[in-house]
Amino acid sequence: MTAVVLGPSSVVGRHLLRRLAGSGTGGLCYSSRRPADPVPDVFTWLSLPADDEIRVPDGSVLYCLAPLTALPPILQRMTGVGRVIALGTSSTAYKGESTDPAERELAWEFGQAEHAVSLHCRERGIAWTILRPTMVYDPGRDRNVSAIAAVARRFGFVPLAWPARGLRQPIHADDVAQAMMAARDAPAAVDAAFVIPGSETLEYREMVRRIIRATGRRAIVVYLPLGPARLAMAVWLRATGAAYSLAMLERMNTDLVFDSEPAREALGVSFRPFRPEFARPDDARKSQGS
Repeated sequence: MTAVVLGPSSVVGRHLLRRLAGSGTGGLCYSSRRPADPVPDVFTWLSLPADDEIRVPDGSVLYCLAPLTALPPILQRMTGVGRVIALGTSSTAYKGESTDPAERELAWEFGQAEHAVSLHCRERGIAWTILRPTMVYDPGRDRNVSAIAAVARRFGFVPLAWPARGLRQPIHADDVAQAMMAARDAPAAVDAAFVIPGSETLEYREMVRRIIRATGRRAIVVYLPLGPARLAMAVWLRATGAAYSLAMLERMNTDLVFDSEPAREALGVSFRPFRPEFARPDDARKSQGS
């Protein structure tokens, strides 16, 4: 069974490649750039052709880690695929009602992409699975948990919109890779979509506290009313050039919780609790001195 991986340089990519190689599966990686981590020898690195047909070995399993909106036109040009396992996002369930027009548009685009992928696969007799992870993290690599850690390290505090009690279910990138591997062999996952939340549900403020503790730095949580919190975030965005929506402040007090039972029953997997671990300055100095 050949694996074809789209977007292997994503936050989930290195974990999926390691798991595939460990199971004796190799294949093709299509990406515009190579990841910083070593790529297993059982994979061949390729660039996607601009407009030509993309021929892969018959019966290949296509793992899409790239944004789902990029997948439909690629599928139209790809032949030989026998199975599609793609990552969507759970945010389509709530960003469709966002106060940010750009977020509403993106949620609509992801919904359209899910429909296009399922339709294409049904028309061609290809089994498909779409997994919608919640907040994906991989300390030092993601744009969620690691961004909060960066603020704590740089400023010594993390501003939150009071009272920051919205519930979250962060999931580790390696657990997402595990779910994709499980979907390949799970009959109940064929022609279906699942939200895959992390195993632990916790308040936003508690999630931030754990992130701060994991950095090994002294930092405090500062609670602000929504208005001042918006101003503080706007200043931070301008200073750093980061691309985040101010609507995320409003969601700090919104529960973003999903039922994990359908995915757990279909995939037969369990995930780790939220215990992020970051490389600490002391660790870096020790490694340089050894």
